[in-house]
Amino acid sequence: MPLVFLVPAILAGLGALVVPILLHLRRRERERPMRFPSLMFLQRITITTARRRRITDLPLLLIRALIVALTVLAFSRPVLRPKPDAGPAKGTRRVAILLDKSMSMGHQAVWPVALDSARAIVNGLSAGDRVAVIAFDEEATVEQALTVDHATALAAIGRIHPGTRGTRYGAGIRAARELLSKEADVTGGEVLVVSDLQRSGSAGIAGLTLPPAVNLRAINASPKSHGNTAVTGIAVQRLTGTGDARNRLAVSTHIATRGLAGPRKTKATLTVNGRVSGTREITLPPNGPSSVAFDPVALPVGGVRVIVSIDHDSLPADDVFNAIVPAQVTRRVLLAVPPDLAADETLYLERALETGDEPTLRIERRNPATLDATTLRDALAVVLYDVAVPGGTSGSALAAWVHDGGGLVAIAGVRMGNRSTTSAMLPGTARGMVDRTGDRGGVLGATALEHPIFAPFRGGASSPLGSARFFRYAKLVPAADAQVIARFDDGSPALLERQEGVGHVLVNAMPLDATSGDFPLQPTYLPFLRGLVLHAAGNAAAPLWYTAGDGWLVPSAAHNPVVKAPSEKLLRPEVGRTAAAVTLEEAGFYTIFEGRPSGDPLAVVAVNPAARESDLTQMAAADMLVGIGQDSVRATTISAATLAEAERRQQIWRTLLLLAVVVLVVETVVTSRGWRGTAAKIVGTAPEGSAP
Repeated sequence: MPLVFLVPAILAGLGALVVPILLHLRRRERERPMRFPSLMFLQRITITTARRRRITDLPLLLIRALIVALTVLAFSRPVLRPKPDAGPAKGTRRVAILLDKSMSMGHQAVWPVALDSARAIVNGLSAGDRVAVIAFDEEATVEQALTVDHATALAAIGRIHPGTRGTRYGAGIRAARELLSKEADVTGGEVLVVSDLQRSGSAGIAGLTLPPAVNLRAINASPKSHGNTAVTGIAVQRLTGTGDARNRLAVSTHIATRGLAGPRKTKATLTVNGRVSGTREITLPPNGPSSVAFDPVALPVGGVRVIVSIDHDSLPADDVFNAIVPAQVTRRVLLAVPPDLAADETLYLERALETGDEPTLRIERRNPATLDATTLRDALAVVLYDVAVPGGTSGSALAAWVHDGGGLVAIAGVRMGNRSTTSAMLPGTARGMVDRTGDRGGVLGATALEHPIFAPFRGGASSPLGSARFFRYAKLVPAADAQVIARFDDGSPALLERQEGVGHVLVNAMPLDATSGDFPLQPTYLPFLRGLVLHAAGNAAAPLWYTAGDGWLVPSAAHNPVVKAPSEKLLRPEVGRTAAAVTLEEAGFYTIFEGRPSGDPLAVVAVNPAARESDLTQMAAADMLVGIGQDSVRATTISAATLAEAERRQQIWRTLLLLAVVVLVVETVVTSRGWRGTAAKIVGTAPEGSAP
């Protein structure tokens, strides 16, 4: 380990070694006077003193030079540079414990072992070792920063409990990397991952890097094999009653088993609004999915809380599934049509929109000139079918309604294409017609599959609307601020969108009747039309449940929202210019109230664990290291901060300064003792021939 100096400029003080040499060369010896009774009998002679030209007391000179050298070396702060490949000394280790708190860790055979493993790591550290505790699932939180107080680290481990979110090892490793990178330390560090090594959590590890000299090690806290049974989803259907019979709700559930030693008998229970409404005795296979259908029950009024559960096993968190079936509502859609509209021209459009529920749509035909604030007040959306945007008071009322959040869909057909009418409200203008009858009709080309309108078609063919052909369609010229959502195969726009205030305006050029194409005969016609109208209205169907970790936007009707979590914890999201959001951390039902948590809630949402967490398939500990690299900075590059830390531990300067004081005391004793305390006078020789 070579010796280096943190303040090498002070080494220039070694030039002071010249001072004791000069003092020894210029030293004058002291004379001791002698008393004589009379000088009359003594002859006067001339006394000459010899000048020193050489050092006669070399030991004393070396002692004084050593004092100067030790003092200069002490103030230059020497340090022994550590070897890059040397392991950390005892009491100087840095250890980051990553404790997995995902839902799968709640298995009765896993969590106690994980806690014992984490505590054993802390108890095995030396007195000076520093330890940090990080809990992670899909995100990571530092429960305890690096500390030498091992009791504090043990207390942090005791505060951690399994949650309901998924596993992401990358989140924990990134948190440990950031923690260890905050300080440059040549000893590196060690990251210990305590987990059940669930394979589904390995996504995102590839490409991660660790600081130099930091090692990663995984500790498997789960047994080699442990099975699980989980409720993975439910399906609901409203059944319309006949005559005086009430509407009913049919519920079925999906159950998955993995790694069981043999078939399992269990009981599935359906609970509706807090009351048990059905049970089924079932036998599940050791591996594979199963479905269970319950007898239909009377449909309660309003939103319905549905819970499906099975007998608990060793992982109870996924044995219960929650859902909210929203109240069935009917929303008005205003269909503005031209006066020369044929009787069956909008037949397919109206039937497609009225098919389905959540919400149920009711179509009302209107003359565009009759639109006013009263008519638009409760409307979900307005569809202008091949008719121009109205002017006058109707146009002003429509513009104000859209600006405040209404949805407007303009269907561009033959009438709009031939008239080439322009409106500042629309994101494009129809300029003529395109005739594709000669090439067997056009099809859709490029489409923005990430757009919510095309959500039902993701994962299918390259063309989201299948093989629909369009023989004649309007040629759209998009406005400067318009977004082109879809194009025909000839490159011309098929669907445009623009936001007007907080509302959405869309222009569609795809013919929706059966005379200009075969789109109404395709199975994609109905979901496309409903998605088009619901997106314009900003009224996408609410999901039956959310996954733990999802964000939920608080309804805009809440001005002072209070959210009650399943654990009875109260959340008060801040309401500002943008919609307030709540992170759904727990499984169960979240309820939102206005002002205080009492009375009828404004909304209720159901939350369930991530389905992938129920798959307990393990990976080898070595697989976690695949794809994880070291930073490009090598451990051989030792920074000033690293040397300062090593100098703080070594404290060589204190030893040198103490030695300088000891040598100074020795020099004082040497110079005041023996013959060095006095010096004899050197006299000259008497002249030749003189008397003695």
